Amino acid sequence: MKRKIRLKTGVLTLLFSLWGALLMAQNDHELGMQYYADGEYERAIDYLEPSIRRSFDPKTYEVLLNSYLALEEYKKAENLTKDLLRKGAFNGMELYTDLVYINTLKGDAKEAEKAMDEIRERIEKNPSLAYGAGNSLQQKGYPQRALEVYELAEARNPGMNFDYQKALLYGELGDLRSMYSMYVDMVLRSPAYLPSVKNLIAQGITEGEENEYIQFLKEQIITKIQEGAPRSMNELLVFVYIQEKNFRGAFTQLKALDRRSGGNRAEVYNLGQVALNNGEYELALNIFDYVQEAGKDNPFYEEARVQKLVAQRKLLESKDDTPASAWKDLQKQYYKAEAELRGLPETGPLRIDLAHFTAFRLDETDSAFALLKGMLLTSYISEEDKARARIELGDILLYTGERWDAILYYGQAEKAFEKSPIGQEAKFKRAKAAYYVGDFQWAQGIFNVLKASTSKLIANDAMRYSLLINDNIALDTTTEAMALFAQADLLNYQDKKDSAMIILNQLQREFPDHTVQDEVLLLRSEIWMARGNYESAAADLQAIIDGFPEDILADDAQFRLAQLYETKMNRVEEAKELYRSLFTDHPDSFYTAEARKRFRLLRGDILN
Repeated sequence: MKRKIRLKTGVLTLLFSLWGALLMAQNDHELGMQYYADGEYERAIDYLEPSIRRSFDPKTYEVLLNSYLALEEYKKAENLTKDLLRKGAFNGMELYTDLVYINTLKGDAKEAEKAMDEIRERIEKNPSLAYGAGNSLQQKGYPQRALEVYELAEARNPGMNFDYQKALLYGELGDLRSMYSMYVDMVLRSPAYLPSVKNLIAQGITEGEENEYIQFLKEQIITKIQEGAPRSMNELLVFVYIQEKNFRGAFTQLKALDRRSGGNRAEVYNLGQVALNNGEYELALNIFDYVQEAGKDNPFYEEARVQKLVAQRKLLESKDDTPASAWKDLQKQYYKAEAELRGLPETGPLRIDLAHFTAFRLDETDSAFALLKGMLLTSYISEEDKARARIELGDILLYTGERWDAILYYGQAEKAFEKSPIGQEAKFKRAKAAYYVGDFQWAQGIFNVLKASTSKLIANDAMRYSLLINDNIALDTTTEAMALFAQADLLNYQDKKDSAMIILNQLQREFPDHTVQDEVLLLRSEIWMARGNYESAAADLQAIIDGFPEDILADDAQFRLAQLYETKMNRVEEAKELYRSLFTDHPDSFYTAEARKRFRLLRGDILN
């Protein structure tokens, strides 16, 4: 009995001893990892060398190897790796790539090449090993060797395909022609690659930037299309054109695709929307005409008809000298379309658009009110469009001087869609109404909240007004100058430009050193532009560039002046120089891409 008890006691003692040793080893391992994280490599080695002898853990090996390399203990690093290779510890191919890395670091090219020979020999026997070896070599900074590994595997087994990996490596090596050729081959081989290739190409295209390699890519795609390539090639070319904002080229390709497939023209309609949103109004008109040519049975017929009218309206707005008769003609077209589409939800945006220019271009505010209030009582109008109608009602009421009624309608729209862009737009306009009458503190609080809006446009506008208020009242004991500017801003919105100009001139006389003076000049330039007095507009914009070169409005003023010179004053060389200066001196400007594009066009480059 006593012997059994002694035996059990001995077993328990042994178990506890083993358990204690295991815990101690685990603690040592954790200490070693922590020392490595803290950059104490010698201490990390002291704790991790025993650990790697007990178990061949890949993470422990990686940390121990990096510790040796950090201390330039290349021989120890090499011995560690070779020891694990002899024991067949884990991924042999990665260990061989480590030997390439170690020997390259210590300057032993012969040993590094010897390790590469081992990699080549193993891949020749088993090409599937190229996946791990190529990836490991690339991660270690050897793109050329990784490329060699993939090409060797493909040569040994033609059924293997490393196009994606090779394309990335060509890019890393700066061989962009080979990279883009590989992208084209990938899509030709399998249309399933198209989304991935689009994503990769998008990373290499900067709108408006001169890029010989993108030109090469387009030539490659066009050649394949001419040789009878499948639809995916046309789709890829359309994508490249859209990334470049060459919507005309995209339209040509989409028409070719549409004729081949006899589709519902959905992609063409979407392109029309993109062109419209990017200010290509005449092209948008042509695109929507093409969609309508498919007939009334086409599911996009009604949408195309509505958007064509929107494009016509924006085209008229873009011209300074549009006569009232042109607006009346467009109004008739809107009323005709509204009557023919009555009962369809598409009439919601149509009515809002009609009400807008009826009020702001024809000054028929009563007719605009009737259109919008009728929408609020119409069952087939969506709740979103009813909210937009309320915002438009608010805009018109603010225009006619009924601020409190405007705020009421903005509040209703905000409450209905508080978390959506519609609600955020209503909130922004409610804050702007407060800004107009000098309630700057409350308005700025709302603008600060809206800087985080999911709508980029609202966020940018909120940022602008927040900065406007902050920059011009922060160091001021009174808000008199800012209140006068806000009043002029409101009068300009209400198309009372003479009254606005009187206040702006007063600001220049009475507050010549106030920080609001750059904003005064910008608003004056807008009023001069509306009057067709381009010389005065140019003078005020130049005054911002000269007097406030470090101000947030400097690049804005420069871009506006370049546009003015180009489109209104026939001073093309000066416009070209302003565009060039903008994208070189203000590379982070919102206008950089468009300035580069305009510069190239004025220089005579062919953007295709």
